[in-house]
Amino acid sequence: MSVIVIDEQVVHYETFGRGRPVLFLHGWLGSWRYWLPTVEVVSNYFRTYSFDFWGFGDSSQKNGAQSSILSFSDQVIRFMDAMGIEKVPLVGHSMGGMVALKTAIRFPNRVDRVVAVGAPIVGTSLSVLLKLTDNPRIARAMARMPLMTKLLFRWFLGDINDPAYHEILEDSVKPTEESVRRSVGSMMRTDLRPELDKLSVPALIVHGARDDIVNPNQPDIFLERSMPNVQVFVMPESRHFPFLDEPDIFNKVLLDFLRSPTQASARASAAQAKPMVEQKVP
Repeated sequence: MSVIVIDEQVVHYETFGRGRPVLFLHGWLGSWRYWLPTVEVVSNYFRTYSFDFWGFGDSSQKNGAQSSILSFSDQVIRFMDAMGIEKVPLVGHSMGGMVALKTAIRFPNRVDRVVAVGAPIVGTSLSVLLKLTDNPRIARAMARMPLMTKLLFRWFLGDINDPAYHEILEDSVKPTEESVRRSVGSMMRTDLRPELDKLSVPALIVHGARDDIVNPNQPDIFLERSMPNVQVFVMPESRHFPFLDEPDIFNKVLLDFLRSPTQASARASAAQAKPMVEQKVP
């Protein structure tokens, strides 16, 4: 386990592979751990990083520190600074997908491209069950009765094929009462639609058609807009965790996107190639 200290708070992270960096962001009640099967594939081509948001997994949280989409977006940039990463693709799931999009909009000079998986674009798209956890009494009950939280997260995960299923469930009970309530409350009150026109980096939106945690109509928000830099991929057989439900399909789509040239790099390649062609003309 690797840790760094950011703003006097311990941040747990893991890294694998070699090459250009890719940063994975987890969702609500999760940790870096459920990304591991995906990371094991992607790290054959990239150097992968994944960390636990403040107040989740094995990352600490000072009393009074915020658990919000905005503060988690700041944590992404602070983590990149600490790791010496200038620019990186972001891959975020659910709450982490919302954070990834928010970060790409706020800091386009630091984000190479962005992948949002099962992400709420509008906070009202969260299921009723998630919205209930914004209630202090329910959040307190989850913190005091770990079995209740495990059962909830087990329902989120569904029937996934991961030999370390129990490790993922154990991490789901680590968030504090404040982390649980404030983070879901921040999601509920966030609406990214007014900011989407500022999304200038290439984006891949992946959603499970059977998602019962975040309304599967969220990709429609992008399809209804003219956004040539955005690709939408709906996985018909997946619920809220497409990368665990249908890993082979997801990994191929993800790697194709991560390895595709950006518009800037394509223009640079074309500019470099043109003089070479011209030199061969008599």
